[in-house]
Amino acid sequence: MNPVTLWQDNALTIARYEMTALEKNILYMVMASIRKDDPVTTVYQVSAKELMALTGEEVKVSDMQRATKKLITRYFETTLSNGDFLQATFVASALYRKGQGIIELELSQKVRPLYVELKDRFTTLQLHTALTLNSKYAKRLYELFSMYKNLPDKTFCIDVQELKQRLDLIDAKTGKDRYEKWTHFKKAALDPAEKEINGKADLSFSYQPIKRGRSVAQIEFTIRYQPNTPIVAYEGPNAAVFGRLTTHLGLRQDQAHKVLSLHPLDGINRHLHKIQLRMLNNELENVGAYTAKIFGV
Repeated sequence: MNPVTLWQDNALTIARYEMTALEKNILYMVMASIRKDDPVTTVYQVSAKELMALTGEEVKVSDMQRATKKLITRYFETTLSNGDFLQATFVASALYRKGQGIIELELSQKVRPLYVELKDRFTTLQLHTALTLNSKYAKRLYELFSMYKNLPDKTFCIDVQELKQRLDLIDAKTGKDRYEKWTHFKKAALDPAEKEINGKADLSFSYQPIKRGRSVAQIEFTIRYQPNTPIVAYEGPNAAVFGRLTTHLGLRQDQAHKVLSLHPLDGINRHLHKIQLRMLNNELENVGAYTAKIFGV
């Protein structure tokens, strides 16, 4: 499967906003459909079935409805290349086609140019990577790091507070920090994102905290770009399970096909639930090998 590239202005990459993983995935699907010559009135379709196939995760229409209800209220703040400060929403409306599992999304008039009127300050993402990262922090950090993947200098520093603001971890009204302690921020956001991105993406990263006195004031990130990372293809009626086996549990495609041919779907799902619990408890050193052993492939 040829990789699909997403494009967005750097003003969106560095913008401040909050969004769940499913909301981001819906928006990524819209980004994949946008063309520069689309009329401004164009609506973009997102299929629950297609999203499930691409992510390897079960996506119910009711889940999507809750996500788009939030999505149409999400707003972002950013400084444009000309110095203007923009506050806008991403999506203006969401229409569900009865019985089809399809949403028609209308983009905000102000956000659309940030996907199509690109000059020299833009970020490119791999659709497959963006969709299959599970953590909302991993998705946002992947976007941020993608700004640097084609630059000669792939090391940069950022203030901890600035990064938290971009991730919308600091309440704009009260100033309350969701992860005030460095150890909490590291454990909840940075370390899970590092594990996910370095295992799935077309780039990897490492980071070093920089202290000012006794507190961590900045983070130095080093990005390594891996443009030839293989893209996993999904196929067949059980695409969601196939995707979980290959993308999340480390099986080869031929092993995943064998699992689906040898085991009933309800049995596979029972095993997947048990494997997921062991992963959450950090009981598995090699998830792929354990999964292969459990299914006899």
